[in-house]
Amino acid sequence: MKRLVVNLSRAFLVLSIGWIAYTQTSHGQSTDLNIKKLKSELYVIEGTSNGSGDVGNVAVYVTSEGVILVDDRFAQDYDLIVAAVKRVTSQSIRYVINTHHHGDHTGSNLHFLATSELIAHTNARKHMLDGNMPGPPQIAFTDQTSVFLGGKEVRAIYYGRGHTDGDIAVYFPAERVVHLGDLMAGTRGVTNPVVDYKNGGCLRDWPATLDGVLKLDIDTVIPGHGEISTRDGLLAHRNKIASIRDQISGLVHDRKSKDEIGKLLISKFDFKPINMGGLDGMMAELKN
Repeated sequence: MKRLVVNLSRAFLVLSIGWIAYTQTSHGQSTDLNIKKLKSELYVIEGTSNGSGDVGNVAVYVTSEGVILVDDRFAQDYDLIVAAVKRVTSQSIRYVINTHHHGDHTGSNLHFLATSELIAHTNARKHMLDGNMPGPPQIAFTDQTSVFLGGKEVRAIYYGRGHTDGDIAVYFPAERVVHLGDLMAGTRGVTNPVVDYKNGGCLRDWPATLDGVLKLDIDTVIPGHGEISTRDGLLAHRNKIASIRDQISGLVHDRKSKDEIGKLLISKFDFKPINMGGLDGMMAELKN
């Protein structure tokens, strides 16, 4: 039985090591980008890549002077994104805001650079440059910036570390909606933290980062991946991350093994292989 547990742990590790790489790599041409109205002139581009369900959610805000886009998925999706936008407006895409630097959220940047202004947090832009990723935004900010277009505002706000150290909340005040990128992401209704330690991610700070978001006047949350949620859904996500953090911290201080901690995370929090890959980093971070 002990050997089985070890083998299962190894299997989780093998499956999860490639998660961050996976999200930055093209995985087949998307065939159906569904765009649906969320509120007023705010839309969300949904869809899957070969049925995987792992592609990012793209927000599309239509104004009388142009479109503001939040995230742009993989490079292969550029034409399909543009086509989806054209189904709801004849306005051009004027701005693209990246929630963070990972390639499944910035992959089409290079195509948009010729026609649009791109915006990201300073740390996200730096990670793109350090990783020789295509299409680093022309505009970067540290704390907060706003785009005003056609009488509407979109606010990009940095609250602190979480998935990386460059994740932002993109807030649509008039619609009471926030796009959180991978500060909140999941599939099949399950959201768990994926911490990119190589790029400044931090489980310890993540709940406090979401506390900042929860101070916004919001009723709808667009996650980086998965189904549209609510303020209550975000609060539950925040509390779950805090509980995961506290559980791991307590178990580490009780000198529990990685296998023991992993089994608890799977049974109690429905952790998936993509989450287990960061367990070594989580344990090291919460050791002190």
